[in-house]
Amino acid sequence: MLATGQSEPAARLAGINVARVRLIAYMLCGTAAALAGFLLAGFSGGAALNMGDAYLMESIAVVVLGGTSVAGGQANAVGIWGAALFFNLMSTMLNTFGIQAGVRFLLTGVLIILIVALVPRPRVR
Repeated sequence: MLATGQSEPAARLAGINVARVRLIAYMLCGTAAALAGFLLAGFSGGAALNMGDAYLMESIAVVVLGGTSVAGGQANAVGIWGAALFFNLMSTMLNTFGIQAGVRFLLTGVLIILIVALVPRPRVR
C-alpha cells in the first residue's frame, strides 16, 4: 500500500496490482468507517449525518502530527498511534478541567499550524 501511494507507476513496474491494492484499501476504509459510525451511533443513542464532524479536525491533526506527509510520501504507523494517543489524552484532560469544545478545536488548530511550520521537511535528492 505504501508503494502504491508513493508512486503508482513504480509500484506497477514492481509487479504490484495497483487497482487491486486501491480497491482493498477503499474497502477496508469503508468497513472501518461503517464500524466507527455504528459504534458512535450506539454510544450517542442515535444517528445523524453530522455526528462525525467533531472528529474531522482531530483526525487530520493526528495524521499531520503523526509524521505522515499530507502531500504524499512515507507514513509512520507508530507516530500516528502516538499522535492519536496524545490527542485523546489532551481531549480527556481538557474535558476534565471543564474547558469548552471550542477551545479544544482552537488548540488542535494551533498545534497543526505549529507542527507544519516547525517540522523540517526532508531534502529531495
